[in-house]
Amino acid sequence: MTKYLKITLVIFTVVIQSCVEEYFPDIKDYENMLVVDGMITNKLPPYTITLSLSSPVNKPALKPLANARIVVSDNLGNEEVFQEVQPGNYVSSPDGLQGVIGRKYKITINTTDGNEYESAWQELKAPLGINNVYAEIESRVTEDEYHTLYGYQFYVDTETAQADSVYLMWLAKGTYEYHSDFLIRYIYDDRKLTPFPKPDSLRTCYHTDYNNGFFTANLSRFSPPVVTRFPLNYVTTDTRKISVRYSLLVEQYTMDVEAFAFYNQLSEVNTEQGVLYAQQPYQIKGNVHNVDNGEDVLLGYFLVAGVSEKRIFVNRPFSNEVEFYYGVCELDDGDYEAYGYIRWTGPAVWPLYVTTDVNHRRALPDQRCVDCRQKGGTIEKPDFWVDD
Repeated sequence: MTKYLKITLVIFTVVIQSCVEEYFPDIKDYENMLVVDGMITNKLPPYTITLSLSSPVNKPALKPLANARIVVSDNLGNEEVFQEVQPGNYVSSPDGLQGVIGRKYKITINTTDGNEYESAWQELKAPLGINNVYAEIESRVTEDEYHTLYGYQFYVDTETAQADSVYLMWLAKGTYEYHSDFLIRYIYDDRKLTPFPKPDSLRTCYHTDYNNGFFTANLSRFSPPVVTRFPLNYVTTDTRKISVRYSLLVEQYTMDVEAFAFYNQLSEVNTEQGVLYAQQPYQIKGNVHNVDNGEDVLLGYFLVAGVSEKRIFVNRPFSNEVEFYYGVCELDDGDYEAYGYIRWTGPAVWPLYVTTDVNHRRALPDQRCVDCRQKGGTIEKPDFWVDD
């Protein structure tokens, strides 16, 4: 399925270097505004488009907009009606409309309140290729003099563009392997304690971060029109993300100047210390508007872009290169005592997994220490995963 950029659009402000002042907006003015988020690319369908209503920054909430009608059309007369697979989530057919380089596309949205929204035509640009994606170990100074930040800084190099009027955006999706700290020796379920047949079966998990931000570049500012060592994600040793093996998928979108202006503005808005700062607060409006009222512009963006991608893998850095700061489970008296009371537990917490120490003493630790799924991952290895 085509990946799409999940945008949470409520209030956007820009930090101007000169004459910055605090701004306290009227939150209610930005509630329940219609937000569109989706794209058409040269990749194979299906494509996904989401509709939602905005929520205030002090009370964020997922508010999908259901029962709308979404049609994507091209300039040759082809069109497809997207199907709502869950509230606010609309998907095209795998055998349906496919983005073709050089064609133009637009979206039409009809909502249950009788409003109709439409975007302008956008040409699907030929994607600029990615030459290389790589990672380097870097350290950074923090406010804590006793805590130097370590991690992998990821970079991207592009191919050379044929023209300088090329506008790029990068999305980076990280997937990592991590391990639980203890093997499972016994399972307690239905008031029975039995040996666990595969002690390491819940030890290895994989987790994907879908929201790693995005990055933009205008190649007209580069001579020659090529990007080298453009910094993307910085993944630190404060968590388990690079504790075993990490994979980064970089998607590079080539878009028109209007789309670039939107995403570039979006990347520049900023918040500091929980308070919004701005010289002039403003909303970043998208490219979908009410056909009967041009001033009624939706938040979010319907993107048409060519995309190229590249995936890399990196292993855990050597201990002589970095320091790791993530927490590691250790058995203590409370874990041994908890095992002694295991028969007082009820069905609501079963099954419970029991481990043993080097002296074969049984302990009932925090289940996140024995079952890696408790930390949000899955034991299913991704199809793209390549072991070292």
